[in-house]
Amino acid sequence: MTKDKDEDEPKPVLTPGFATHNIIFEQLGTNAFLVFDRVTGEITEKSFLEMAGLTYQPLPRIPWHSCIPPVDPSPDLVETRDALTEKLNDLKFQGEYGTEEDLFNEIRQFFMEHLDVQDPLWFDIYANFVLMTWRLEDWRVVPYQFFLGPLSSGKTRGLECFNALCYRALMAASMSAATIFRTLESWHCTLLLDETEIYNRDAMVEVLALLNAGYRRGQYALRIEKLEGQNPTIAMFDVFGPKVLAGTQELAATLQSRAIPTKMCKNVKHVRLFVDEEKAQELRNKLLMYRFRNLGHESEFDVTLLNGEFSNSRIIELFVSLLEVAPTQGIRTRLIQCMKVLTQSRLDEEQTSIEAQVFEAILRSEAQIDAGKLSIRTVTENFNLGLPENEQVTPKFIGRRIAALGFEKCRMSGGLRGFFWTKELVDRLKARYFPSDSVPKTTSQTSQKSQTSLDTVNLCQPKESASDVSDEIPSVIDSAINPDNDVKSDVSDETDVSDVEKGTQSRYEEE
Repeated sequence: MTKDKDEDEPKPVLTPGFATHNIIFEQLGTNAFLVFDRVTGEITEKSFLEMAGLTYQPLPRIPWHSCIPPVDPSPDLVETRDALTEKLNDLKFQGEYGTEEDLFNEIRQFFMEHLDVQDPLWFDIYANFVLMTWRLEDWRVVPYQFFLGPLSSGKTRGLECFNALCYRALMAASMSAATIFRTLESWHCTLLLDETEIYNRDAMVEVLALLNAGYRRGQYALRIEKLEGQNPTIAMFDVFGPKVLAGTQELAATLQSRAIPTKMCKNVKHVRLFVDEEKAQELRNKLLMYRFRNLGHESEFDVTLLNGEFSNSRIIELFVSLLEVAPTQGIRTRLIQCMKVLTQSRLDEEQTSIEAQVFEAILRSEAQIDAGKLSIRTVTENFNLGLPENEQVTPKFIGRRIAALGFEKCRMSGGLRGFFWTKELVDRLKARYFPSDSVPKTTSQTSQKSQTSLDTVNLCQPKESASDVSDEIPSVIDSAINPDNDVKSDVSDETDVSDVEKGTQSRYEEE
């Protein structure tokens, strides 16, 4: 029995494009591929590609803005084949952009015309983020962008700007976990999600886990596809890729740490009412050419220069790809200034965390150490000192936080619960929570916290008029010449503990 000829031929593979060692190809709005030869630099347009015995064809429809828009004849207008061909010829790819700095400035200007934010250096971050998305294969870690603010504060406009310029930008109000991991696996797109407050719900914990994993390459979503007898078929989905989020509430702490936040408020300057689609189309064409020319190229920026300069390694992870695509040293220096401010902001947040306050109570209890052990009840009493009764916590709550800090629990004389005082651990926690070596002596002491977030510090002001946190950072070149340069963030001498968010005692007992 002979097989049908169609059964012997492999089915075409539908794809929006990808990169190999020899070529990069990307689907256009004309249902064709734009193909870049990485050896000769030649650019051609093809309706399909044949490689390694497979035939690759464009998707019937792409869910993101194309580089060249589709041309559909009007149903009310009969066009000849020659007229349609001429129209298609008029839409040939035009992607020349001059220098990379020119392209960066055009992207930055696009954001400035469409978005009102409190500090102009955010536009540097946005422009570099867009460039980064067009070289996705080059990164092991990518940052997220997060717009936080009340209703009608420009959050959705921020998403629209990234949607217009980012590589394969896919924008959705909300997506299920299955939709997210299948979309990212299939298309490796830049995911844009609005109304992220819904992901704080228990029902969305799976989506939150996928977003947490998606900032680092090599972390997969695993799903059981089907069961054959007793042997399940397990599918792996690659969820890696840049993401832009927007919401009215802060993200879960784990997800927030993966994002560069922008706090939005209502516009105080004039911005475009609608997105300039024509300019966005022009920039997407240039960005595709940027991808062709730069994908796989090594950066001039030496990431190792940041080692030891920032205590928060997650901040380095968030900015390293942005620093590598930055076209000039001046832009990199401004990004490093943003890194310093964000580092200080997160340190301030950590110092007002419940863990920091518990550790502070531990330090105030040091005089009551007995044979290398400290009572949890003693720490609880010091923690509750001066607090209203409805904000005081139980020893059970304090015991959990002590264990989370790394202390080993034990029993003390009289059956009291306690933990071992470990000097090495105490010193490490001091360096983490109180690097200035100055710890408040009572919970009633407060200090005026320095305003360190990007939305409260004018990073462009001269050094002599800037706040302590926004002191001018030495350039990366200076760091290379003098590696002993100290650019660590300043920390206030005292921690404001009166502003710690503590619920009622019953709330903590429920935990």
